[in-house]
Amino acid sequence: MAFKGIVGQEKAIESLKRALEHDQVAHAYLFEGAEGLGKKAIALELASALVCNSNKDRPCGKCSSCVKVSSGNHPEIKVIEGKGTIKVDEIRELIKDIQLKPYEGTRKAYIICNADKMNIQAQNALLKTLEEPPLYVTLILLTTKGNSLLPTIVSRCQTIKLNPVRLEDIRSYLINSKNIDMEKAQMLAAFSGGIVGRAIELLDNPDFHQRREGVIKLCNNLMGTKLLSILDQISFFEEQRPYTEEIFDLMVSWYRDLMVYKETGSMDLVINVDKKEEIDFQVKGIDLGKVRDIIFIIEKAKNNLKSNVQFHLNIEVMLLNIQEVLSKW
Repeated sequence: MAFKGIVGQEKAIESLKRALEHDQVAHAYLFEGAEGLGKKAIALELASALVCNSNKDRPCGKCSSCVKVSSGNHPEIKVIEGKGTIKVDEIRELIKDIQLKPYEGTRKAYIICNADKMNIQAQNALLKTLEEPPLYVTLILLTTKGNSLLPTIVSRCQTIKLNPVRLEDIRSYLINSKNIDMEKAQMLAAFSGGIVGRAIELLDNPDFHQRREGVIKLCNNLMGTKLLSILDQISFFEEQRPYTEEIFDLMVSWYRDLMVYKETGSMDLVINVDKKEEIDFQVKGIDLGKVRDIIFIIEKAKNNLKSNVQFHLNIEVMLLNIQEVLSKW
């Protein structure tokens, strides 16, 4: 059951298991990958395996060391969360602790989350320890962007990259572990971008589901709203202003689904698979050329968010342009 509950990172896990089996664990690792792929979970499993008392499959999850790790109070495992800037004083304290030999077991592990948040002074302070670490120590650095670390830091670590997970694997995980139906799992997997943590976050986020319903309602309204009342739709964007980019992505996914379903007549590749009735309704009144034009309009509005285009004007022009496309014969 070692490294249980981690989805889609078999290559990284197998590499670590082999290192543990042959007692060839590196003195320092750099786990790199997007937020939500399981970097911290794998790091904690590796740390747990290093201090595990079992002689077989480590971590066993049953010995006293594993129990302490799971409760977050093993004395030989330290975690620096790194939510803000990690300053040199914090790293110096860590280095002092590293120099102390373990008094419970024979190994110590240190996990630095968001290692890219170490300032230059902190990275330089850590460098000496990475060059000549005590034999009983394993350092595990976690980052979403390895290029933000000094090259000398990276070169002294064994890098393990975590990649986006196949959507089928995320879907299966949601069905089997979260007990949700196939359609909802497929939709969440599609919106996850290959990141399991993102799928779980969306599952438990009622605001996301409310925004998605609002987008589908908006798209329905655009199909039949009179030109003069289109401005009434802007209130939705005003209410959800911090999530405008997400709303644009939801709109693109909706019109992409219309295009896919129009072209294939199949729901197999549709993201919003749980909204077949609405898709059926909208597909009847639109052709592929119009859908492509609408997606282009939304993408342009999304790009305008990064410029100085006034928010209200940007949304208004987008909605009017979409309806103009829809009103054409």
